[in-house]
Parts: sequence; structure tokens; C-alpha cells
Amino acid sequence: MDENRPKTAILSGYGTLPREIRDEMVRCGEHPVVIGIRGEIDPGFASDAEVILGYGQLGSFFKFLNDRQVGRIIMAGGIAKRPDFMSLKPDLLTLKEIPRLISITMGGDNSVIGKIAAYFSEHGLEVAGVHEVAPGLLAGQGNLSGKMPKAARDTAVAAFRAAKLIGSIDAGQAAVAEDGRVISLEGAEGTDAMLKRVPELRLSGRIRPRAKHGVLAKTMKPGQDMRADLPAIGPATIESARQAGLNGIIVEAGRSVILERQTTLDQAAKSGIWIHGADEADFGAGS
Repeated sequence: MDENRPKTAILSGYGTLPREIRDEMVRCGEHPVVIGIRGEIDPGFASDAEVILGYGQLGSFFKFLNDRQVGRIIMAGGIAKRPDFMSLKPDLLTLKEIPRLISITMGGDNSVIGKIAAYFSEHGLEVAGVHEVAPGLLAGQGNLSGKMPKAARDTAVAAFRAAKLIGSIDAGQAAVAEDGRVISLEGAEGTDAMLKRVPELRLSGRIRPRAKHGVLAKTMKPGQDMRADLPAIGPATIESARQAGLNGIIVEAGRSVILERQTTLDQAAKSGIWIHGADEADFGAGS
């Protein structure tokens, strides 16, 4: 551990990623402090947090960081619902900052993340990403579980490019293609909800009852800030893909996370779903 590096805090939303980042950092010799977001941090991880704060407690948040001499922060985990500033019981700092905070939370996810990072930077905090503090959690290149069939490449490329296209308008990070045709795009509802639409399309006869090659692609949005909200897959993704009748998943190598890695890879193998890591050099417009 670099003794000159500022102390790190993990700002934890829901999901397993905050815990996995903490565990990976500890494995590498660094011991971050955990700040839980009230109503968001997983109950099973809440006991590991040194403090749990609500959206109306900006003053307490920055006081805690100052008292613990934190100079670097990682935003990790999901946010189920953006804050309703009209129903907050704000402390003095939050009250003062409400116009700015409302402005920050307007827009797509990538826009919001960038504005939050800028706000933290104004307060003297370095904002770090998973790729900087826990690179071991990132997806690698090539076959990660099973093997992508050569015959599935065109479908995989179609899904990958569609995910990049939908990401270019800050709408989503995922797309599904079957036998070379894009059939579903992710919006604000999230990947699992998008995948649940696929069986409905089958029942309605809009797509085939069973495709030869069905592929989910999850990619980082073009121009996305890598410091938060990297695309991720986990056990729930595998189950949703299985129920959707898919047989492959493309993740962007070095720019996406596999949550609960071994469980996810084992579940994919049992479900007959291959997982492949690719980048734009493999599947981009020029490939």
C-alpha cells in the first residue's frame, strides 16, 4: 500500500459491488472506510459501514470525510430511486445546496455521474473507479465461460454495436440480438427488465420461438466516465438470459464487471450460456 495515498471511502448503494470492491482492496493491502446510503446499501453489508447517511445529510457526510481524513472516494452500487428533494429533512449544507443538487440529478445516468464527480472534486475529493482500485473485478478478453461459436459472431457483433449505439444517447448499456437481428434495447428500466421482454416477444410471435443464436451484449457507453456505473453482469443476469432463451453474453473487456464472478461463471456453464469478453477492436464498426 502506498502510504502517501489519501484514505479511501466507498460510497455504497445496493448490490454486491461495494462489498466486492472493499474485499479486493483489502486483499491488495488497502483498508477503505465504507459509507452506506440510507435505504440503498444492502442490509447484509450495512453492518460493515462506519456510517449510514441519508440524502439530506451532506454536512454530516463531509464532516465524516474530514474527520477520517478521506481524500479519495469510490461510488459503487446501484441507486433504486433518485432523491426526492421536496420530502427531505435537510441539514444546513444540504438546504443551501438544494438548487445545485436538483441540477445534478437531472439527465441520464452518465450525465449525473459526471456532475456528481465534479461536485466531489470541488470539495477536494479525488473520485476513483473500479478500474483504478480493484482492476481484478473487470472482465477479461476472450472466452470467459464456455466458447463463443464462430456461427454466433455476426449476432454478437450486432448486439455489441447496438449496445454502443443506445449508449451513445445515454439511454442504456445493453442490447439483445438473435440470429443477426437486434430485438431488444435497454432503457431506464435496466438489463433484467429488458430481458423479461424477450419471452413476451416470443409469445406474441414477433420473434422466433427459439433462435439458433441469442446474445446479450453489455458495453460501456461511448464517452462514459469510468469512475461509476460500469456495465455489470451477475447471477441474476444469467438467470434472466436463460429465461429469455439466450445462449451467449458479450461483456466489454476491461470496461465491465462480473459480479460474484465464480458463481456467475458456474451458473452460466450450467445454463449452457457462454460468456465472451470483447472490445471495439473486436466488434466495433471497423471490425
